[in-house]
Amino acid sequence: MDQFKALNPTQPSNLRAAMRTGKTLLGVGLSFPSLEVARKLALTGYDWCFIDAEHAPFTPVLLAGLVSTISHYSSSKMIPVVRVPSHEPSFISTAIDAGAAGIVLPHTETREQAQHLINECRFAPEGKRSYPPWSWIAGINNETPEGQTIQTAANDSIACIAQIESVKGVENAEDIIGLEGIDAIMIGIGDLRLDMNLPIKFDGDEPEYVAALDKLEGLARKYNKPLVGFAFPEMTDFFEDRVRRNYQLLMVAADSYTMTYGLAMAGGSSRARVAEIQATMAKEKEEAAQQTNGHNGHQSNGISSKVEKGESEPEVVAVKA
Repeated sequence: MDQFKALNPTQPSNLRAAMRTGKTLLGVGLSFPSLEVARKLALTGYDWCFIDAEHAPFTPVLLAGLVSTISHYSSSKMIPVVRVPSHEPSFISTAIDAGAAGIVLPHTETREQAQHLINECRFAPEGKRSYPPWSWIAGINNETPEGQTIQTAANDSIACIAQIESVKGVENAEDIIGLEGIDAIMIGIGDLRLDMNLPIKFDGDEPEYVAALDKLEGLARKYNKPLVGFAFPEMTDFFEDRVRRNYQLLMVAADSYTMTYGLAMAGGSSRARVAEIQATMAKEKEEAAQQTNGHNGHQSNGISSKVEKGESEPEVVAVKA
């Protein structure tokens, strides 16, 4: 991702340009409200980091710190993408002022809501973003590519991602996906299924659900808008399905799942290994006992046979000096 790095880690890397390559960009999810976890994730080599402020307890201050940490500790090679908790503008400005290169707006249901996202993320004339006076200091960290200003560089870099996850959103999908300024689409399959009164599962085959996915993915292809989603490699069929469907921003790991499943697997395999070793030790102890008993028995049998033959043990006579 070096070619898409910002000139300074306080600025957003160019996610829009990265998506235009058509390459699959692999992401890691961050849900722990921890700068230390962010530091470690930044070292893992993924293309982008999905910072989920919708379903994690992030304050604005912590969110800004997480974005900055991902950028700085990865030397801007990992691109921070933030799913904000609501349509309220303060979290959007907090994330992009800290250097986020992508904003996911959850529960996008109308063209007006999609336009709101664009307005908050882009400087005029493309939007209505307010200039952050404390983010870029003249002569310190406001360098830009030749021929650009800090505003045009930010507009060119930050991706506006509409997340569609309701029946209403599917109904208005063309108005949302076809809107100029919306750069990618994320399909919230869990909430979409809930809104359709369907059970939570990743590979549903209900006709109405399949039709909704086909519509959204078809419109994304029609308007050349990349798809954003998740699939972990352990979910073999689902993972292959998402790759075949050309989900370009694909989150393939996440801190919570990796820690929970990883520790659970380590605990389970360790318990099994301890039991195996202890069973071996018990067998070794039993074999040693049998050998000892066999040796003692052989000695006893020798003495008995001598008695039976009338033989006696030689008498030991003490000699006085």
